[in-house]
Amino acid sequence: MSEHDVDAAPVGLSAKLRGALTDPMMRNSLAIMTSTVLTSMLGYAFWLIAARLFSREVNGTAAATTSAIQATVLIASIGAAAALVEWLPRCTTALEWRQRVTTAMLVSIVTATVGAVFVVGVLGLGFNTLPQLATPAGATLFCAACAFFAVGLVIDYIAVAEHRGGLLLVRNMVLCGLRIPLIFIPVLALSGADSILFAWTVAAALSLVCTVATFGSRSGHSLRPSFTELPLHLRQMASSLIGQHLITVTAMLAGYVLPVVVYARLSATDNAYFYITWMLGSIFFIISPAISAALFVEGAANPHAMPQLVRRCFMFVGALLTGPMIVYLIGGQFILGLFGADYVVNGYGLLLVLTLSAIPDAITNIAVAVLRVTDRTYTALMLNGGMLAGCVIGAWIVLPSMGIIGVGVCWLVSQLAGAAWVIARWRNVFGGTAPTDGDVAERTMEDIVPVAIQAADH
Repeated sequence: MSEHDVDAAPVGLSAKLRGALTDPMMRNSLAIMTSTVLTSMLGYAFWLIAARLFSREVNGTAAATTSAIQATVLIASIGAAAALVEWLPRCTTALEWRQRVTTAMLVSIVTATVGAVFVVGVLGLGFNTLPQLATPAGATLFCAACAFFAVGLVIDYIAVAEHRGGLLLVRNMVLCGLRIPLIFIPVLALSGADSILFAWTVAAALSLVCTVATFGSRSGHSLRPSFTELPLHLRQMASSLIGQHLITVTAMLAGYVLPVVVYARLSATDNAYFYITWMLGSIFFIISPAISAALFVEGAANPHAMPQLVRRCFMFVGALLTGPMIVYLIGGQFILGLFGADYVVNGYGLLLVLTLSAIPDAITNIAVAVLRVTDRTYTALMLNGGMLAGCVIGAWIVLPSMGIIGVGVCWLVSQLAGAAWVIARWRNVFGGTAPTDGDVAERTMEDIVPVAIQAADH
């Protein structure tokens, strides 16, 4: 190789790197993945501190309540927030942009608040499934947290639509980072579970304050509300609450519902063991959706490359899953031991089962991404919904006899069933042709933000 060739190689690589970083999609994806990693680490740190500060019963109670927050916001507000990915790029004026944002904010706050009041009334006061919500402090903090998280969800989607991945990264870092010092503040004034809920609620509020203070105005795009044409935008919003967004809900809901099921069927202490173990295992349920969603954005621009994209997706996911799987299989006991020796005794079997489920989970996630890109929404919804129902119903039945490992078994069985269906219909699932319209990229990007948020909150 000549001296010129040696010099040209790093220059070419540097030029490609600079070119990639100037691409808005690449910057967004990089910021989202960075947010996923950093906020997951902060989430582990938060619950590690909580495990040292409070009893297992307190941690289990708080884990069930905070999971209920996320489930409520996901069900109530994901449609309004995700609609912005489609709406905002189509806005022709700064006023229309503000109107769309205002509509999404208003709908998200109202639906999340109504959902929170419903959960308090049914699971708190009605059936006493979540007794923390039957207290004035717990109910108030829960409802406030749902509203704050709903607004934060809208802002994260605004960041994606505006190619401001850094905004998403900063907000979620503030959200997860401030929980750690906040958990120490109300220890003397509130009960242990309310201390954790207080930290979540106040951190969510402060993350919104930080975002509003730093958002600024680009081309007239600001967060200043505009209520003109609200009825028109509300009617348009209705179409965004079904279809594609239900796929996202059914894909993510299990991780938020299962801690509540464990708490209701077993005990707060069992839920503490389950929640920490599930949180550690959730890394497997983040990698494959994020990679498949990011890769299949390319399918919108080049539908004929779908077979190559499928192969690339499987290779990337396999490469990224191998490391964590080996780490958990070899060092899972050490990792759980950081939270306490009893976590190893009660959670290691579950962690092994979750590790094994990473492979069928990756297959079904990639299949769902392909089905979404090729406009087979109903099939994707049935696949996700079937696995969700099988896992949650099965867990409810087997928990009293099998303990928390039963949840892992139900999750593994549901993923294996879904993967078996995909393999049996391999040519049909992966042989579809992607449409050429730009909506595919927008819909696929909708999958990435909840993945980052899920990591941040756990």
